Amino acid sequence: MREMKDSGIEWIGEIPKDWEVQRVKHIFNRKNKKARQEIPIVLSLARNGVRQRDITNNEGQIAESYYNYNVVDIGDLLINPMDLYSGANCSISYINGVISPAYINLVAKKGSNSRYYDYYFKLQYWLMAFFSYGKGVSFENRWTLNTETLMNYPVICPTYDIQERIANYLDEKCFKIDEIIAKEETNIKLLEGYKQAITNQVVTRGLDSTSEIKSSHVDWIEKIPSNWQKKRLKQVFKFGKGLPITKANLEDNGVPVISYGQIHSKQNRIIGMSQELIRYVNHSYITSNNGSLVKLGDFIFADTSEDLAGCGNNVYINTNEKTFAGYHTIILRSQRSVDNRYFGYLFSTDCWRSQIRKRVSGIKLLSITQKILKETTIIYPPIKEQIEIASYLDIKIHIINEIVAKKHQLIEKCTEYKKSLIYEVVTGKKEV
Repeated sequence: MREMKDSGIEWIGEIPKDWEVQRVKHIFNRKNKKARQEIPIVLSLARNGVRQRDITNNEGQIAESYYNYNVVDIGDLLINPMDLYSGANCSISYINGVISPAYINLVAKKGSNSRYYDYYFKLQYWLMAFFSYGKGVSFENRWTLNTETLMNYPVICPTYDIQERIANYLDEKCFKIDEIIAKEETNIKLLEGYKQAITNQVVTRGLDSTSEIKSSHVDWIEKIPSNWQKKRLKQVFKFGKGLPITKANLEDNGVPVISYGQIHSKQNRIIGMSQELIRYVNHSYITSNNGSLVKLGDFIFADTSEDLAGCGNNVYINTNEKTFAGYHTIILRSQRSVDNRYFGYLFSTDCWRSQIRKRVSGIKLLSITQKILKETTIIYPPIKEQIEIASYLDIKIHIINEIVAKKHQLIEKCTEYKKSLIYEVVTGKKEV
């Protein structure tokens, strides 16, 4: 068993006795060479590595000129000093190109292996060690690791041979783990696609595949069962506004409230409120803004979205508990039935949402107005069929969601194991 010593670095702990502790500046040079190119290959640093950007599609932040971008050569280690808490924001580049000077470009000195230190720096993000060295206006705004701090940041230094052996070992192990994760992510996409397909099929054609169909006379769905109707949304639902509040008005307890942020959350289950979505406001709003309370069978729509995919996102209220629609929301209240689960499933389909997506406007935020929603068309089965369809989908969607949840759990376990393995090996606690 190898002899260990205290590294003197709190978040690293013990390291092998023959390993050294130095500073980044002792093992890396910072490259700050300007491109001076009119039409360069522009790179971006993403979670899955350094990638060439397509600057022709105008997506993301487009610079007026790339003339002063920094040169990147194959083997350079790129660090994102601006995002210190959302993941491992560093990677080795396997592409020649240029990148924004906002990133820090490191070139290994003789005796240092960039692949080993790529794993080491990823560890610093995961341990929130880089974050503790950051400075800025606030944790959420411009919290950055400056270049001088990074260059003086402590690093552990095994011999080059050990660095190489560790990097090779982790490359092999992490590749296998990433393969499992990628496979499960693909399966999740397939299951989500199946869920969308079966929802779309049932809410537009019903449960009886032999039923007679007719032309819908609407552009978003060609045919519907002959005994179904089409209506304007405003014929079936009344409309209201959420509370005129901001995040500052939220409290630790009080009356539950759902605002646009929770509606766009991944925890939104579509048919029913998830406990994770609940926020609270003061009880005084019950007196002053009673009209913003929702009840069983209502919907709360977000009135803005950052992208087309989110246009039409909503929450179905499946409880009689006093609950408010919050900021940036629109209330839909049925004029006829308490059980509106069928419409919740209909509102989740891409075909129905296509009506909204054609009408929204905005640049950074797309606005979903009451007028846009009121003019959308819905298909209206008999009440009995609505309930049968919703009950059928409740079961099918629940089964799919359970399978997806298990796959997410497996991905999470694989991810945590990968981080743990990297920590153990990079710090010398596990010998390879």
